[in-house]
Amino acid sequence: MPVTVTLSTIPGALTRERGYTTKTIDLFGPSLAREALTAISTVPDIRAAVARFGARVRAEHPNSSFYVSVQLAKGHRKPSGYDAASNRNGFGQDEFMHVLDAQGTDLPSAAATDQALAQGSRP
Repeated sequence: MPVTVTLSTIPGALTRERGYTTKTIDLFGPSLAREALTAISTVPDIRAAVARFGARVRAEHPNSSFYVSVQLAKGHRKPSGYDAASNRNGFGQDEFMHVLDAQGTDLPSAAATDQALAQGSRP
């Protein structure tokens, strides 16, 4: 059954510490973009929408670090697997956040590291 999903950005960053990663988001920070999508039916549809939305916002704001918030419209039923995907970054919500080390220095994101390895180079 199709649902309406609202995607928006929330400023934030990931920080890698010794053996763990923390996520910091500014819930009251300015949103860079917001978009409502209809006719979304499955978790893979949501994942694809988040990737397109995040890529568009990243192209418009290349130096920004943001989390992509996914919200269903009131009264709509969650697609099968929605809660599990939402709880484990299954929509790719964290893919547009800068990754920092414990001292606050930018590190390559997991996506950038994977892409560099796929191309046969080091990140």
